Amino acid sequence: MGELSEKGGDILAPEIVEGSTAVKTSLDEPVKSPTQARTRQAPRIGADAALELLRETGSLHQPLDPEVNRRLVRRIDTHIMPLICIIWLYIDKTAVSYASVTGITESIGLKGNEFNWVASIFFFGQLAFEFPTIRLIQLFPLAKYTSVNVTLWGVTLACLAACKNYAGLLVCRFFLGVLEAAIVPAWVLFTSQWYTKEEQAFRVGIWFSTCGMAQMFGGFFAYGVATHVGKDPNAALEGWQIIFLFLGLFTAVMGIAFWFIVPDSPAVAGFLDKEQKGLHLERIRHNEQGIGSKTFKWSQVKEALTDTMTWLYAFWIFAANVPNSIATSFGNILVKGMGYTNEESLLLVTPLGAWEIVALIGLTYGAMKTKQRLYFCIAGHIPAIIGAILMATTERVPALVGYYTSGGIPIGWTTILGLQSSNVAGSTKKVTVACIGTIAYTVGNIISPQTFQARDAPRYLPAKISICIIYVLITIDLVAMRWVLDRRNKQREEEKAALGNTHEAEENHEFLDLTDLQNREFRYEL
Repeated sequence: MGELSEKGGDILAPEIVEGSTAVKTSLDEPVKSPTQARTRQAPRIGADAALELLRETGSLHQPLDPEVNRRLVRRIDTHIMPLICIIWLYIDKTAVSYASVTGITESIGLKGNEFNWVASIFFFGQLAFEFPTIRLIQLFPLAKYTSVNVTLWGVTLACLAACKNYAGLLVCRFFLGVLEAAIVPAWVLFTSQWYTKEEQAFRVGIWFSTCGMAQMFGGFFAYGVATHVGKDPNAALEGWQIIFLFLGLFTAVMGIAFWFIVPDSPAVAGFLDKEQKGLHLERIRHNEQGIGSKTFKWSQVKEALTDTMTWLYAFWIFAANVPNSIATSFGNILVKGMGYTNEESLLLVTPLGAWEIVALIGLTYGAMKTKQRLYFCIAGHIPAIIGAILMATTERVPALVGYYTSGGIPIGWTTILGLQSSNVAGSTKKVTVACIGTIAYTVGNIISPQTFQARDAPRYLPAKISICIIYVLITIDLVAMRWVLDRRNKQREEEKAALGNTHEAEENHEFLDLTDLQNREFRYEL
């Protein structure tokens, strides 16, 4: 038997270095090629849950009939996507932006940059709980753990309506961040276990586009509250309190529904029978990832920390979220600074959401059809760069148009989430990379409100100039990502060609919970 891994208790997989012609196994035996290492007996303890499910359902190893596959995808979509989309919509942080122009500043007596810290403290909470989430999300059933977090998130959001002072706002916002820490890693895992690589980009585009719906319909809702409640001197509640109560209680109800409707994995999905579960495994076999393992592997954490792609993803997420306040906490304030009233700003932010929906779904659909995710993502960055320049150099209508087109940047966010879902293999590595990305996201969002200093109001020119520079840098980062992934694919094709007829992959290697660097059969989506 090979030596045991740190704390995990699983037999070590062959150690493979990218681009190397020699590999080292857990028995310190030199092996001539990665493929030969791959055809040796691979680990079973700590393998993906799909391997056990495969023993129950039987292995088909044959292409699915297109019509059978279409019906199965439709069944998965109708049971998984609705709540995924609804919760992502209401997990959005734009509520605090609506509150900023419906009386919260006056009611609480916020001064100077205190509103900036109310916006930022959320991300300190998210940052503090991100590492515990790495373990908890694997330790507990995925859907149940997510359900608890979402339900408590909604309750905490509703509690914001009861805040009477600055300290109370900070405490509630901090715990909102703690409870949302699990959401992005969980959504990446849900997408990877239910959809093929080809399907993932478009599905991420669909559920992420609900942020645009939140921006659009939330603005109309906030406008109605501001005009009918905000102007009523006898109203029992302030407009901002109604916004927090409604969004919070709705989110809590959706969190409870999530517990009963969404399965923790395909292995326990009540809406699939035994045959359909087997068909689903064959559908996702070429993902080379399986459906998840509960064994925590420190070797995969180390690989995640030393993989170039982890940090290319993290840089994009960090940098792209530094300007994120233009769509969340400071959206209404920014539009108001262009020369519009409070009520007008609530309506005028809504086209940003419409643009996000059209751009996200359109470009991710094109990426799915052409299998060129990163090229379509880069194309989506171009109008965002132009929009950032318009915001910095013009006023009123041209600046407003620039504000809308800057909403194309979330296309990049969906691309990164999609790439983490389809291009990062190994259950522990996937969660680690997703959590590092979420940490980068939180740090970017902590900085974001601080770029909008009170002394720069109402134009906030320094913040707008920084946005122009950042948008160019993250576009260059996308080009670097594509170069690295394309190079890795070419190296593996060359290895396979060099082996010729001796090339042979191990049976069910797709479900052994190997990482994308360990598994030389793995090919990256571009």
